[in-house]
Amino acid sequence: MHDPADGLPLFDRRLRIEALAARLREVRGDFEQGSVSTPRGIVDFVLLPVLRQLGWDTGDRTRVAPGFETGAGAVDFALCHPPGDPRILVTIGPFHGSAGAAGTHPFDDCSIQALQVAVFEDGRRWRFHFPAGRGHIRNREFARFDIVDDESESVAGVLDTYLSFHATRSGEAFGEAARDYGEKRFPAEAHAAWRRAVAGPEVLGRFLREMEETMGVPADQGRAETFISAQLGTIRWPADPPDANPARRVGVGDRVLVYNFESREIDTWVVVGGEPDWDNGEVSRNSPIGRSLFGAREGEERELGLPDRETERIRIVLIQRLAR
Repeated sequence: MHDPADGLPLFDRRLRIEALAARLREVRGDFEQGSVSTPRGIVDFVLLPVLRQLGWDTGDRTRVAPGFETGAGAVDFALCHPPGDPRILVTIGPFHGSAGAAGTHPFDDCSIQALQVAVFEDGRRWRFHFPAGRGHIRNREFARFDIVDDESESVAGVLDTYLSFHATRSGEAFGEAARDYGEKRFPAEAHAAWRRAVAGPEVLGRFLREMEETMGVPADQGRAETFISAQLGTIRWPADPPDANPARRVGVGDRVLVYNFESREIDTWVVVGGEPDWDNGEVSRNSPIGRSLFGAREGEERELGLPDRETERIRIVLIQRLAR
């Protein structure tokens, strides 16, 4: 037998995932039989068995520390390496990621560079968040799964990547999370970064320096400002970034840019009140897609109803009010 505190044995990752998937199928059976119905049951029948399978010594309170305090509140468990040094924070219970101001959730303490895992009060649904991300906790999610609904091998792969002792000890878990978080956030945030980069206050200074380098004499600042304004006027700017105007909601006649978490692509839809024009990306207000979009705010996540397909999780990136 290996020492759990020394990490999982270094055998083939496929075999590790198979062993973990078998354990998850047992956990799924506990859910189906109704054995998991209380927070204590979630800890005893789900969380701790999974952590043991992932190589954590759950009997060592310096490594699996219950009731850990962060600067923004307490979490149910902190997984530590070295002992006493938190690398993963875990909360169990109702998830409040869709409301509240930044700084009101235990995961909002970014001084602790630990991966953050929210286990819902049903014990089945897990969400992973990246601590160094900006803004509210809902904007820092990079992975999620449902133990019952999702394939056990897929769930085991996620757990092995982000939550195993050996990946935590080596730093691989944090590195993988950083890359996956970046991929998730890029489509939704690129427009705001582009706007700041192209139209920021330092543009005039850079342009004047380049002009002087090219001509050999200083350029007239007034002419430079006029030229820059004309160039910026040719750019089709996207709407303000999410949360800049939280009161705006999708209505009839709006063009909506939607980030699809499954395909990791941006889709564009125009919500109309009458017959839609599919060639131009129009969807009816009363269609499954239209009902999914109508009334949503910028930055909000929803389940998108697609004809003849399973629902897909999306985020409303931009709402553009078209000329009526």
